[in-house]
Amino acid sequence: MKLEKREISLNEYDSLKDALQVEKSLLIEYACALESLVGKERKNTALEQMKEVGEDMLFVCNLLRSLDEN
Repeated sequence: MKLEKREISLNEYDSLKDALQVEKSLLIEYACALESLVGKERKNTALEQMKEVGEDMLFVCNLLRSLDEN
């Protein structure tokens, strides 16, 4: 059986979808971690990070939407 090389490339849309999936996973992990965090400072830090991830998700969603429109 002959193995052949195939060129595999991601387009911008696929890359953004992957980034969105990573952001979603990260947001879920932060939410799960909130249950076990001790201390107000740590909880506030996690909440701030969740806000940043949420803002990043919205940015990626807007980029995806602009690609869909074109």
